Amino acid sequence: MNLKPTLIHLTDVALLEQLCSIEDDSELYKEFVNRFITELTTHCTDVCKKRNLDPHIGKQIAHETCAKVRQYKSFKTDEIKIPDQHTAVLVYLKRISFSLFNNHHNNNKKKSVAHKTYFDEILESAGKNTSVINLKDKKDFAIFIFNKLNKKEQAVILMDIEHKRFQKYLPDDITEQLCEQLNVKKDTIRKIRERAIEKVKNAINEFNAN
Repeated sequence: MNLKPTLIHLTDVALLEQLCSIEDDSELYKEFVNRFITELTTHCTDVCKKRNLDPHIGKQIAHETCAKVRQYKSFKTDEIKIPDQHTAVLVYLKRISFSLFNNHHNNNKKKSVAHKTYFDEILESAGKNTSVINLKDKKDFAIFIFNKLNKKEQAVILMDIEHKRFQKYLPDDITEQLCEQLNVKKDTIRKIRERAIEKVKNAINEFNAN
């Protein structure tokens, strides 16, 4: 019996289910890659543009995503929430690729030299020119400042500290994530950041005035 025509007529979800249920999967995997690699590669290279990464990294992650599906065989049908099967499987693959992009970012952080953020510079300035040293440790001082910020300002500051330490600008996808998280527009993120910086400076002055 010729297996290939049978594979061609499988729905996308059925193909993924079979791929994740048997060990002798070479033909299934080939068909799976053929169906999704082009769109997945386009998605991953788009992510690379947003993160200022080389396009070849996106191509590599696209193929690694498919390989992870084959390796772990952990797909469950109840993970599909979208009526259109092809779109649903593609969303599933994008989630895996997002995790791989995060791994790539974290691995690069370990190799990178950390750069100072404006938050570091403010704290250093405070340590050199004020009586902040009288606090029992830097943690107390950080908490003192952090408590002066509202929830949105705290979210922006934390995201900046996490990402700007290893790159000059906050990646577009991270900014978009902040916008979605805080339910605000990109311009508002900038205003929140400016307001948070001003509050940090005022908190230092307030502490030194006591």
